Amino acid sequence: MPESPRLKLLPRLLLSGGAIALTCLSLEIGIRVVDAKAGRGFFSSHRNLLLEATPLLPFRTFGFDQYQEVGGQRYISGRRGELYSFKKPPGVFRIVCFGGSTTEQRSDEGVQYPLRLQQLLRERLGRDNIEVINLGFSAYATPHFLIQLELDVLSWEPDLLILSENINDLTASYFENFTPDYSNKYRHPFYSVPDYRSRFTRANVLFQDVQLYWITRAFVESRLFPPSRIDIRRASLGDQPLPEAQQVFERNLRSFVALARTNGIGVVLASQPLEPGRDFFDQQMAYKPYANITLYPLHEEFLKHHLSYNRTIEKVARETGGWFLDNNSEFGGDRKYFIDMVHYSSAGIDRLAENYANFILSQKIVR
Repeated sequence: MPESPRLKLLPRLLLSGGAIALTCLSLEIGIRVVDAKAGRGFFSSHRNLLLEATPLLPFRTFGFDQYQEVGGQRYISGRRGELYSFKKPPGVFRIVCFGGSTTEQRSDEGVQYPLRLQQLLRERLGRDNIEVINLGFSAYATPHFLIQLELDVLSWEPDLLILSENINDLTASYFENFTPDYSNKYRHPFYSVPDYRSRFTRANVLFQDVQLYWITRAFVESRLFPPSRIDIRRASLGDQPLPEAQQVFERNLRSFVALARTNGIGVVLASQPLEPGRDFFDQQMAYKPYANITLYPLHEEFLKHHLSYNRTIEKVARETGGWFLDNNSEFGGDRKYFIDMVHYSSAGIDRLAENYANFILSQKIVR
């Protein structure tokens, strides 16, 4: 009796399937070896998007967990998972850095300005008891800093706070119907609701520990489903920012400084550097999911608005007798320091850390 065509095909299918499985296994092992050599470990999970899902947090709405339990002890967790003793050890000079994505940001080499600043201060002062904690988080603005300071950071007994923020507060005025708590901006689903549905798909959950899956997924998405560009809406809004919004920004800064001062903590307020090119503005803003509901000023007006907010930062520092560092002037809009309108290149991150280190040392702030 002649052999069925299906039976003839079965060994070929099994052989092909086995070859594909062996190839995938070899690639997976290769990826993990490369990760291990890069210092991430053979069992690294840094590509797993499920572990990066933004949690829903009380009071701050979104952000990262600022604490970790290790061996039954609570530790402060910096933005990138650096651990610090919850109770400040004797003799330690503790600095906490507040900001949005420009503080959170790290370079391709893994460098972030707070840790670079910590390294510089330790080297130049010849002591290891200086801590610089990164509390930056993407999209955070002054209302978030007030909550972080009041509910968390005061308990950490910091000696110095560094705050540099502008753009996230300024853009709140470009969302319609401005409100003093910025809810006109932060009620948008992009900010207010963790995107669990699109992250926790069946495939993502099933293959979450497979590095090859995440690399393939990222490649396919970048080629077949690139982010769609949205036409930015612009109109002439005048050379000055919305007065009510700028007053709220100033109020929040003053409240931050007052709360710190009441608790015996020094504050460095710093302007935010900006690359003034319109192409960098469009590159950053045209892919935001809310770009079609915000109304931005003409570009030259925007540059004046941003500068005006930086001047508000300086005004608050001067009038409260605090420290002010003009990072915007230090950078001078030099494109080599930027990868987009406000985020930094590796050179920019290094320059920012140098600015703070030089300023802190020149003012003899560290005790």
